[in-house]
Amino acid sequence: MWVRYHASPIGAYDELLILDHPLFRQRRLSTIPKIFVSTESSVQHGQQLWGIPKQLASFDWNIQDRQISCKIQHADLQLAIQLEKCNKQHGFYIDSRYIPAALLKIQQTWQGKSYQFNPSFRGRLIPLKYTSWQSNPSLFPDFNQARFINGFYVPEFELTFPEAEISTLV
Repeated sequence: MWVRYHASPIGAYDELLILDHPLFRQRRLSTIPKIFVSTESSVQHGQQLWGIPKQLASFDWNIQDRQISCKIQHADLQLAIQLEKCNKQHGFYIDSRYIPAALLKIQQTWQGKSYQFNPSFRGRLIPLKYTSWQSNPSLFPDFNQARFINGFYVPEFELTFPEAEISTLV
């Protein structure tokens, strides 16, 4: 997911993350194994409150009408993402209330602690017309090996991260 938070309790910031989906047969929950954010405040809050392994990166945006691109840089490594929004603006509404809770539960391990939480969200998804990327396998998984099926632009989105249940690992 590639996200621009225009407002949050810690201010505006950008992020790029991977969310691993749960494996019900192995009784594993979703995790966020890799995430880059644009502010130090987001790094600190994500690690302390939810055990999310956030790392600081710079996000250089270029937005022109329906074309959006961004270069994300961490240390000397860089990746780039481009997308084009469709002409249509209808899309469809999504709300986490209609998704099984087990799909939304996230479990993170950070510095000897386990964090569990269930984010909630709602918004309107609009299919993307085009998406491409130039990845750097040293920075993020090699997206060039992936097959793009479909992507969505979410112009209206509300995300709530509840307080995590934190327990010490033995």
